[in-house]
Amino acid sequence: MVTIRMIMALVLTLTGFWTRAAAQNTTTEVWPQVQAYINLDTNTRVFLLGSFNYKADKSDWQGTFGAHLDFALKPVFRRELRSRGDVFNKRFLSFRAGYRYITSLGDSSPSLERRWLVELTSRYLLPWQVVINDRSRGEMRFISGQAFSTRYRNRLQLERDFEAGPLVVTPYIDGELFYDTRSDAWNRVRYRAGAQIPAGDHVVLETYYLRQHDTRSSPPHTNGIGFTLNLYYR
Repeated sequence: MVTIRMIMALVLTLTGFWTRAAAQNTTTEVWPQVQAYINLDTNTRVFLLGSFNYKADKSDWQGTFGAHLDFALKPVFRRELRSRGDVFNKRFLSFRAGYRYITSLGDSSPSLERRWLVELTSRYLLPWQVVINDRSRGEMRFISGQAFSTRYRNRLQLERDFEAGPLVVTPYIDGELFYDTRSDAWNRVRYRAGAQIPAGDHVVLETYYLRQHDTRSSPPHTNGIGFTLNLYYR
């Protein structure tokens, strides 16, 4: 418990430092989240999401809660992953459909959104055991106080497994483009670098750094630090 408190205190201290040091057109955010994957069979699983977004410049928390259904085709290729054996990462094609509820958790006025999404991810094995993931997502958004809108997102990710004794670490880099019908433009681009580290047969820890540019947002630039706890149930 003491260790967790020390880590959170360090994160918030660094966040405050980066916020004061950043220019007025850049904001800093922290994204802790928990993701749970429940296998129904070898091709289907339930994905549950609890994500929290701390905006350092506003000292405000936002929460995203979602439930999804994943479906994967039979594997076209296989590669050695971590010991937990996430079979979906070995599939050429996988699909996702789900619902997310987004709201403010602080004292400010709720920023409420109800979002339905569909997603297609294709995976290819490149030379040197590098895997490329291409994810396309369509979102139907019901934002409080705004007309119905949709958004398209495409993310390209490169990853590779590295063995360190009994441990398998998976670093990755990716880039994502956003098209929003509210502005009828490609208004956002996001870059991310991170790593996944297993902590047992059913737990994977993930951390990443993110940089985001948005032409329709103020401030237009965001520095993000993410911490994800991935839980796998067979």
